[in-house]
Amino acid sequence: MTRAALLLLCLCGAGWAQKKVIRPPSGPTSGPYSAGVMTDQLLYVSGHVGPEPGGGFAPGDVKTQTRRCLELVGRVLKEAGLDSRAVVSTTLYLADIRTLDAADEAYREFFRPPYPARTEIESQLLIPAALSEVSAVAVLAGPDAITTINPQGWPDPKRPASYASMGGGTLFLSALRPVDPVTGMSGGLTIQEQTAQVMRNQEAILSAAGLGFADLTASRIYLTDSSYYVGLNDAYRKFVTAPPPARATVNAAPIEPGHLLQIQSVAVKESGAGRPSGEGITSPIHSYSVKAGRTLYITGMTGRAPDGTFARNDIKAQARQALKTIEEQLTRHGMTFADTVDAVVWLRDPRHAAAMNEVYREIVKPNPAARATVRLAPNTADGLIEIMMTAYR
Repeated sequence: MTRAALLLLCLCGAGWAQKKVIRPPSGPTSGPYSAGVMTDQLLYVSGHVGPEPGGGFAPGDVKTQTRRCLELVGRVLKEAGLDSRAVVSTTLYLADIRTLDAADEAYREFFRPPYPARTEIESQLLIPAALSEVSAVAVLAGPDAITTINPQGWPDPKRPASYASMGGGTLFLSALRPVDPVTGMSGGLTIQEQTAQVMRNQEAILSAAGLGFADLTASRIYLTDSSYYVGLNDAYRKFVTAPPPARATVNAAPIEPGHLLQIQSVAVKESGAGRPSGEGITSPIHSYSVKAGRTLYITGMTGRAPDGTFARNDIKAQARQALKTIEEQLTRHGMTFADTVDAVVWLRDPRHAAAMNEVYREIVKPNPAARATVRLAPNTADGLIEIMMTAYR
């Protein structure tokens, strides 16, 4: 029996339902986040950049930096009694998406088929010399508990990733693009056509896993231009007709020329059964939070105040407001920030990171969630920050 399996057996036998923070022996994490956080089924690993052991970054060498990112993710896995085979999903942030082939080489060294689900995003990282960052989710029960999802008739992915992977009772979908996987043809030119194509791709994967749109718990939508937001929602609502998942929409550069969006999602079977809806709980395009078993998925919250305004150019005020709105959802479900296990912080300007962390450290304590923080702009002109969190109790 593996160390992770033994720990899981002991925790479940004790009726444990709290998170466990993972700290590799190399020392404490430098920011207000934990290197890894474990629930009774999953391990969430913070975003890691790739400095060399002696300090500094391999200049211009994406493969070396990505390899180092994965080595540091591996340290967290090892401390939890796991290895790379237990990883079910990763998010890869690249300063320049044109370096994706080099990052793939490092992925193929670290992982072996079947590969975990993966999302690739172009984003400026908080450290200017950093060229890549990797966050991950792993399954405590190990590789035998992971199922790779490949809809019938779809070709194998060309890159070291699966379309989706199921583990720990949760389906993790890679970010899906507006291309027909079978023909390789674009889903169209307009945002409505491309959104419909992405949603059809998502529907095929959900169906292959025995799920449907009602089972979606959270989605992250990467939109190339905020002007497409209305068209995105017009198409999105035609597919997600039940009380919708938690959702964040941020602006990101296209992965391929002509692509206007990609969507990354998480689903849990029967999580939509009896999901409440209505004013203060759902909007037409997202739920403010979605509970699936003991896990709570919270919509990405910006610094928008209840009256709809933003404290313009004030990152501290906006960060405080975003966290206050998240706290309202935690309280609704009898939770606090102590129960958060995973977080993503999107910043319009990476120079705001220090001020944001000052507020975050003050509010999110103790033992904060695993976290990735990157430069991606919220889909609102005056928004400086958006935060999306997952909690477990």
